[in-house]
Amino acid sequence: MTETLVSCAVLIATAVASPPTQPETVIRLTVDATPAPKPALRYLLLPDLKDMALGNPIPNYLKCVIDQESTGTNAPFSRLALKQVDRAARMDKPDWQILPKLKTDGIGLLLPDLQKMRQLASELQSRFRDEIALRRFDDAVITAQTMFSLSRHMADHPTLIGDLVAIAIAQVAILPFEEMLGQPGCPNFYWALTALPHPFVALDKGMEGERLLIQAELRGLDDKNPMTTAQLKKMITYIQQLDRRDNKVIAWLSERAKDEKHMETARRRLIENGVPAARLELFSPYQVLLLDEKLEYEIQRDEAMKLVHLPTWEAIARLDKLKPPKGRPIVDSLLPALDRVRRAQGRLEQRIALLRHVEALRLYAADHGGKLPAKLSEVAVPLPVDPFSGKPFRYELVDGVGHLRGNPPNENEKSAAYYLHYEIIIRK
Repeated sequence: MTETLVSCAVLIATAVASPPTQPETVIRLTVDATPAPKPALRYLLLPDLKDMALGNPIPNYLKCVIDQESTGTNAPFSRLALKQVDRAARMDKPDWQILPKLKTDGIGLLLPDLQKMRQLASELQSRFRDEIALRRFDDAVITAQTMFSLSRHMADHPTLIGDLVAIAIAQVAILPFEEMLGQPGCPNFYWALTALPHPFVALDKGMEGERLLIQAELRGLDDKNPMTTAQLKKMITYIQQLDRRDNKVIAWLSERAKDEKHMETARRRLIENGVPAARLELFSPYQVLLLDEKLEYEIQRDEAMKLVHLPTWEAIARLDKLKPPKGRPIVDSLLPALDRVRRAQGRLEQRIALLRHVEALRLYAADHGGKLPAKLSEVAVPLPVDPFSGKPFRYELVDGVGHLRGNPPNENEKSAAYYLHYEIIIRK
């Protein structure tokens, strides 16, 4: 049995109420004491290679949604349609086929397919819950594999928005997965969770796509030839539309074009980055300033992107310390919010790590007469650290109930969504 709620607990001592504690997302699980299956990887949470087929899953996913939409009804997907989704999830070469559009459309790229993938996840979640309610665990594992594979395929979308949708789909799959853990007779998934890729949703493709998107946005900014007044005006007007600050872009350029020190610094930086000095002599001050602004954007972008691959607790701490210069039009308008994306990625990694703990506690209870450990150091299998702290998760045993808590990242200390609290009871 599982119950998820957001609660604000009030501690009471000697009849005097103290202030409310931090709001938490409480997930209550009553579970069996269950050993690992044999073989240990009998249950996998991503499709096994033996079940894979040649093909591109993306058009097959989309065809399922389009076929459903063509019926003109809002009825749930048919069993046959979801079987087609299962087959698509087991194809080996995901390709979103939007590279040419990335190069031309920039941030104006339309992404209607992303909502269709969310719709598929919702339909699969309903089937997952039905299978769990009937305790058809083998069927439920197939659906879990399909949903987690869908999430991984979504992570191949070359945009950061695609990465966020991938993370959301994985979270949608985790909700019924937790419900399954609370069903009598549910297998233990400790080793299946341990076998999942880490990070589960990588941000590499999204960051590569981000670089390409902005390159498309600024393709009218020439660093090879002098730009005409008309070309510069068109570029400035476009940047002004992105900046949304009336005529402040023109004012910013005009002010700095008169600042010889600023112009000297801009020219020097461009020369250091490969633009010949003789060529710069032919450029107007506005062209020099815009090229230097583009360079500043690239510097600030990479200062953030280089941190993303660090462990979560290090990446977020360092991202939070970044202070990009304010009042610079291109930087202000186009710099991606990588700190938010990295936090979303960290939340998913934390949830998976907490579920490994839950399953490790079930393993322990199976070997100790249905009792939970007094502390995590008594657990025999390896336990991951909390991605947001780099330290072990907080755990205590109170009246036979295990309380497992995650830590929030910096600046999210007051958000219940970042305070996960699993209450674990071993079913008698």
